[in-house]
Amino acid sequence: MKNKTKELALASILTALSVLITYSPLKLVLPFFTLTLGAHVPTMLAIFVGPWVTVMTIIGSCVGFFLTIPAPNSIIVVARAATHIIFAIAGISMLKKNYNIFVIIIITAILHSLAEGIVVYILTPIILDSATAALAAGGIAAGGTILHHAIDSAITAPILIALTKAKIVKRRYQ
Repeated sequence: MKNKTKELALASILTALSVLITYSPLKLVLPFFTLTLGAHVPTMLAIFVGPWVTVMTIIGSCVGFFLTIPAPNSIIVVARAATHIIFAIAGISMLKKNYNIFVIIIITAILHSLAEGIVVYILTPIILDSATAALAAGGIAAGGTILHHAIDSAITAPILIALTKAKIVKRRYQ
């Protein structure tokens, strides 16, 4: 399969998975935070395929959460999903510079949690009236995101290894 055709196929599959995973019953939904098991896996895999594939999976995730999370929470959840572009760009950049995979996971987890914590802190007043509640919600979201990122990284690792062995994804990590 030609490289562009392979990228298009992977973009389609990973984007579809991004949307489908948002419908999973394996989720925790709070007024300002959701944890959907596996939600980051398509984006994490897409990082190893290419930038435009990654952007497509993030858009798919945003669309999926918009369709599955009731308003006004959907505003916060979709905004959080959109911040995945930050950790994805960082991951792609570090991957190109041959950073160790564990360093990539740690740095992207920190960026991911900070971005989502800030979004929750800024947007929580839409749902809750208190600035203290917004700060607490932002902290919970940041902490929860670190845990969620770690879990989804653990799910991604064996899939990435299998895709690499099948020569679907080129080995660009150490």
